[in-house]
Amino acid sequence: MITIQFWASALETAVKAAAAAALAIIGSDQLITASAIDWTQVGGVALLAGIVSILTSIVVPTPEVRAAKREAAKVEAQRAAQAAKKPAAKGSAKLPRKKA
Repeated sequence: MITIQFWASALETAVKAAAAAALAIIGSDQLITASAIDWTQVGGVALLAGIVSILTSIVVPTPEVRAAKREAAKVEAQRAAQAAKKPAAKGSAKLPRKKA
């Protein structure tokens, strides 16, 4: 959850949610002008939608984030397997026996 990919994806989703909420508030059946819109209401609803989206991303990550987590776990498992295959350190190698 602390990866850059997670926050980039969560931010993108939040911006989309905020924009959709703003469009829902602005869009109506009647002819309106920019001065007739209550921009504080539009901003508040958009902000709330963005916050809810971020919280939702934390609770239920997007498919991209889940895929990134699986990939990170796979890479970590490969590193652990490679570390297990490495020979022991030089200091622990057996010394040859001296002939008497």
